[in-house]
Amino acid sequence: MLDGVLERAMAYQAPQLCTILGNQGTGKSRLLSEWLGRVKARPEGVRVYRGRASERSIEYGLFGRMLRERFALAESGLDPTKKVERFRSVLAEVFGDRRVNEVAHFLGSFLALPMRESPFLRALSENPAQHDQIARTVLRRFLEVDAERGPLLLAFEDVQWADEKSISLLHELAEGLAGSPVVLVALARPELFVRYPQWGAFEGDHTRIELGALGPEEATHMLRSLLRPAEDLRADFVREAIEMTGGNPLFIEELVRLFLADGTISRSPSGRLRIDTARVEQARLPLTVEEAVQARITALSAGERDVLEKAATLGNVFWTGAVLVLTRLANQSADRETGLFSSDRIRARVETLLHELLERDYILRIPDSSIPGENEYCFKHNLERELIAKMTEPERAHRYHLLAAQWLETRLGERSEEQLEFLGQLYREGGNARRAAYLFISAGDKARARYANEVALSYYERGIMLLEFDDALAKIEALHNLGDVCALTGQHERALGHFREMLRYGWLLDLKSKGGAAHGRIGRLYRQRGELTKALEHLTLAHELFMQSADRRGIAGTLDDIGKVHWLYGDYEQALASCRQALGLRREIGDPRSIALSLSNIGRVHHDSGGFKAALECFDEALEIRREIDDRPGEIRSLWDLGRVHEALGDTERAYALYQGAYKIACAIGDRLGQAHLLSNMGHAKLRARDAELASDHLGQAAELAQSLGDRLLYSECSRSLGETFLLLGDAEAARQHCQRALELAERLQSRPHTGAALRALAQVTSRGRGRSDAPVAAAAAAATLYERAIEHFAEVGNELELARCYRDYADFQEQRAALTEARQLRARADEISSRLRLAAQSSGGTIPIELAVEDLEFDSV
Repeated sequence: MLDGVLERAMAYQAPQLCTILGNQGTGKSRLLSEWLGRVKARPEGVRVYRGRASERSIEYGLFGRMLRERFALAESGLDPTKKVERFRSVLAEVFGDRRVNEVAHFLGSFLALPMRESPFLRALSENPAQHDQIARTVLRRFLEVDAERGPLLLAFEDVQWADEKSISLLHELAEGLAGSPVVLVALARPELFVRYPQWGAFEGDHTRIELGALGPEEATHMLRSLLRPAEDLRADFVREAIEMTGGNPLFIEELVRLFLADGTISRSPSGRLRIDTARVEQARLPLTVEEAVQARITALSAGERDVLEKAATLGNVFWTGAVLVLTRLANQSADRETGLFSSDRIRARVETLLHELLERDYILRIPDSSIPGENEYCFKHNLERELIAKMTEPERAHRYHLLAAQWLETRLGERSEEQLEFLGQLYREGGNARRAAYLFISAGDKARARYANEVALSYYERGIMLLEFDDALAKIEALHNLGDVCALTGQHERALGHFREMLRYGWLLDLKSKGGAAHGRIGRLYRQRGELTKALEHLTLAHELFMQSADRRGIAGTLDDIGKVHWLYGDYEQALASCRQALGLRREIGDPRSIALSLSNIGRVHHDSGGFKAALECFDEALEIRREIDDRPGEIRSLWDLGRVHEALGDTERAYALYQGAYKIACAIGDRLGQAHLLSNMGHAKLRARDAELASDHLGQAAELAQSLGDRLLYSECSRSLGETFLLLGDAEAARQHCQRALELAERLQSRPHTGAALRALAQVTSRGRGRSDAPVAAAAAAATLYERAIEHFAEVGNELELARCYRDYADFQEQRAALTEARQLRARADEISSRLRLAAQSSGGTIPIELAVEDLEFDSV
């Protein structure tokens, strides 16, 4: 079957995926090795490269070892500079072009090789998702070009442990390498389909080879082959052995090894195998593979068992140096001080034992060691490693884990998240919970920095769980970061819990600045949920605590946050006063990120008051600062703000493009709240452009996200816009229901701007839709009342954008009722505001006629 897969790849110049599936011990690796031996002898010159996943799966770990083999980077003695030179040399050879800087950068990311950056690459680094997709495309293109020089066979073992990205990339290659003679072979246990049920389901050729237990005849043949030449092999012995082993090849092999080890099978002077039938009759055959492996381990010599016990401390993969230091731990008096390094007898003994275990098929040598200068090995059968670890005395295992962690920590340079996690596990199992906690939290910080939010949550939670009260300061910082990630992903209740615990620790230690930070974050969460009274209460407490501790950054931050609450209340004068005070403090401190935040807040108040020129100046300065310091969450807000201004000026196309750009960044960093708001804004823009279908789609997604995140103000806004959208689609009843829901939410949350906007939308629906059962006269009276209430709200809060629109809508309504005098008066008021807005539009460079701009004005919250 494997020969046929290779023939098809070469004959049709088409990629082939082949999965060899079987439980442990069914011969997957042996089948692959024997077949590859035949493949390499073929005249077509098929090139073979192998990869392997490990239980400690890392991102794209399945491909790292394969690429190191392809670029001949396996030698551990090569320094990083030499590796990069060799890597670039092979790339230039394959592509026939020396200009391979960008290709080297993306392909080198699978190998963690340091590469020179260009402005193009620095720009891409701001979008991890796009960078990742380009790297995958570059790898596919490299394999396509490389396969033009001759067929490629890429074999991957232990795929059941591979990370999700490796799995999806394997599928992508199998589908996307069209026109290339490439065979992808995946060896895996059946649990692969438990983790990835859709494995092998793609648009391409997939062959599945399942290796099960041997049948009675095959098992008998294998047993007789292993015991050849035997003087006497009784049929009843063979039958019982096959029955008890269940035909598992590994079990049969282990059983023979067990009998050889305990003397049941011995070698005569003539070289023939002799079976002690009496001992066979007395022996109890193991009933399970685990029992057979356990018996084999028991038969190890003390030295062999000791070495494997120490190796098992590090998991399935280990290094000579690690085993050496663990052996020295138990032999600290074996050498005199003068000979500790000059004559290291312990090292020689460890290396000898490892060589013997390698020869006896217990362990395998890994050619490209992940630690320079160290020989790297792995257990041939993971079950043996698991049983050895279980059989190790717990106190001794603790000491081993602790020393192994310290040895490994000195050998690692810049540590990845996965390495930090592995070190943390070793320290935890060694009993050093504090060191483990710090390592888990460091891994969380790394994951948070690249916006891998779910991964960061897991690391932070594991670290915080191990911290005791005597690490309260570290716990406060970790709780803040964990709460921040929860808030970013929309898990508000979890975030509140973490910030409340942070507040408790700050209070216990009388750390007013930490207490202020906790109150501030709690206040922000309540503000996002629309609970403005609670938000203001916590933010005021935060401000008082920061004042008491003379924390100027904290004071400025709470002033900004308090300004936002006043803005949502519609008190623009108070909002501007707070935000301007915050900006003054932040300019004195000189913190660019915070300056940009204050500028954005001030710009939003100007926008809602019709001051477009001032708003644009603030937003442009904030965006420039945020791009300079690579503040991606801040960049989202600036693009968002600029989009709102252009939407207010009637340029919905440009506004939509700005919202889309911000939305892509929000998706890349996992900012679900930002995604919800931007979908809402995209819906608004499409509604203004009268694209009701797309508006409905965007707004529906935004409403669903807002509900799941508990953001009731945003949900109110989405409901209002959906009402306007359904009115445009001609469904008056659905429009009424959405607008009524928006009004109820806004009134419950006491947000006057939201309440006014909902009243205006409901008035529009009532006046145009007339409802399902309302009489025309009653409906007209109800619409007039709603318009009057909306005008009253907007006049009180000073939102001239919505006020002008409301006057104009009300005038249109009165004209329809033939109340021409009232209509003229209302339109005159709208025109008076329009003249002021026209000046604002012209001052800010707007080219849209103010009549159209006012028609398209739309109130927006954050």
